[in-house]
Amino acid sequence: MQKNIIIDETEIFYTIEGVGEAVLLLHGWPQTSYMWRKIIPNLSKNFKVITLDLPGLGNSSDTKTYDTKNIATILNKFIKNLKIEKFHLVGHDIGSWVATSYCIYFKETLKSLTILDAGIPGLIPDELFCLANANKIWQFFFHSIDEIPEFLVKDKEKEYISWYFNKKSYIKGAINEKDIQNYYLAYKNKMKNGFEYYRYFEQSAEQNRVLTSKLDIKILAIGGEFALKEQVGIAMEKISSSVTTKVIKNCGHYIAEEQPEELTQILINWFKQ
Repeated sequence: MQKNIIIDETEIFYTIEGVGEAVLLLHGWPQTSYMWRKIIPNLSKNFKVITLDLPGLGNSSDTKTYDTKNIATILNKFIKNLKIEKFHLVGHDIGSWVATSYCIYFKETLKSLTILDAGIPGLIPDELFCLANANKIWQFFFHSIDEIPEFLVKDKEKEYISWYFNKKSYIKGAINEKDIQNYYLAYKNKMKNGFEYYRYFEQSAEQNRVLTSKLDIKILAIGGEFALKEQVGIAMEKISSSVTTKVIKNCGHYIAEEQPEELTQILINWFKQ
């Protein structure tokens, strides 16, 4: 079921499938809620699965700022509007940035937090930003520059996002031409908004650093074997003493699309603990 709702002047596109405990799935960049298409059918047999397009992306409208505390605040109001008191939160990539911020500021509404292959602002190990990892992290710097990314990718949006799906996935074809076309159409006129999440990266990092003690919440940190691997768990251990780390074999960055069956089963088992 597809719906729209206005929260703080931002129109949020979202979907709801299934019944049971609520699960909110947050997509990454350069993706939309479409990235969960392989997860929803089986997960919704056991849970009420909610997906949305993050503010400024996909079918959701712009917001004033793209720091993760602001986005998390919008999502908290969104959840309250749905009259959901407690839920499981899952984020991938920049969706994990938002999910982590949400956990820091609105922990009382969460049953659990799951992070999929992401370098979280303020938590990502400094050593990952070394020259040896330039091929993995260069976009953090490039996207944060004002105006230049928009200028350079103009009329090359499809080629640009295709590079990510081709280079950062291990299972080639898991994200096919039809899928890339879907993402391209979603981002064609919203590349700037996607870059804005990166331009607010340092502000988001400072917001996350306000945490002075570890959170009392269980966290599942999942990395792809050919992506961040155990680094996801190492980062999340900075904010919680109850972190379970898993590495999915034969998988790159796009876990939900490369290894959907394994991820779905892991999530079901995790939520039922």
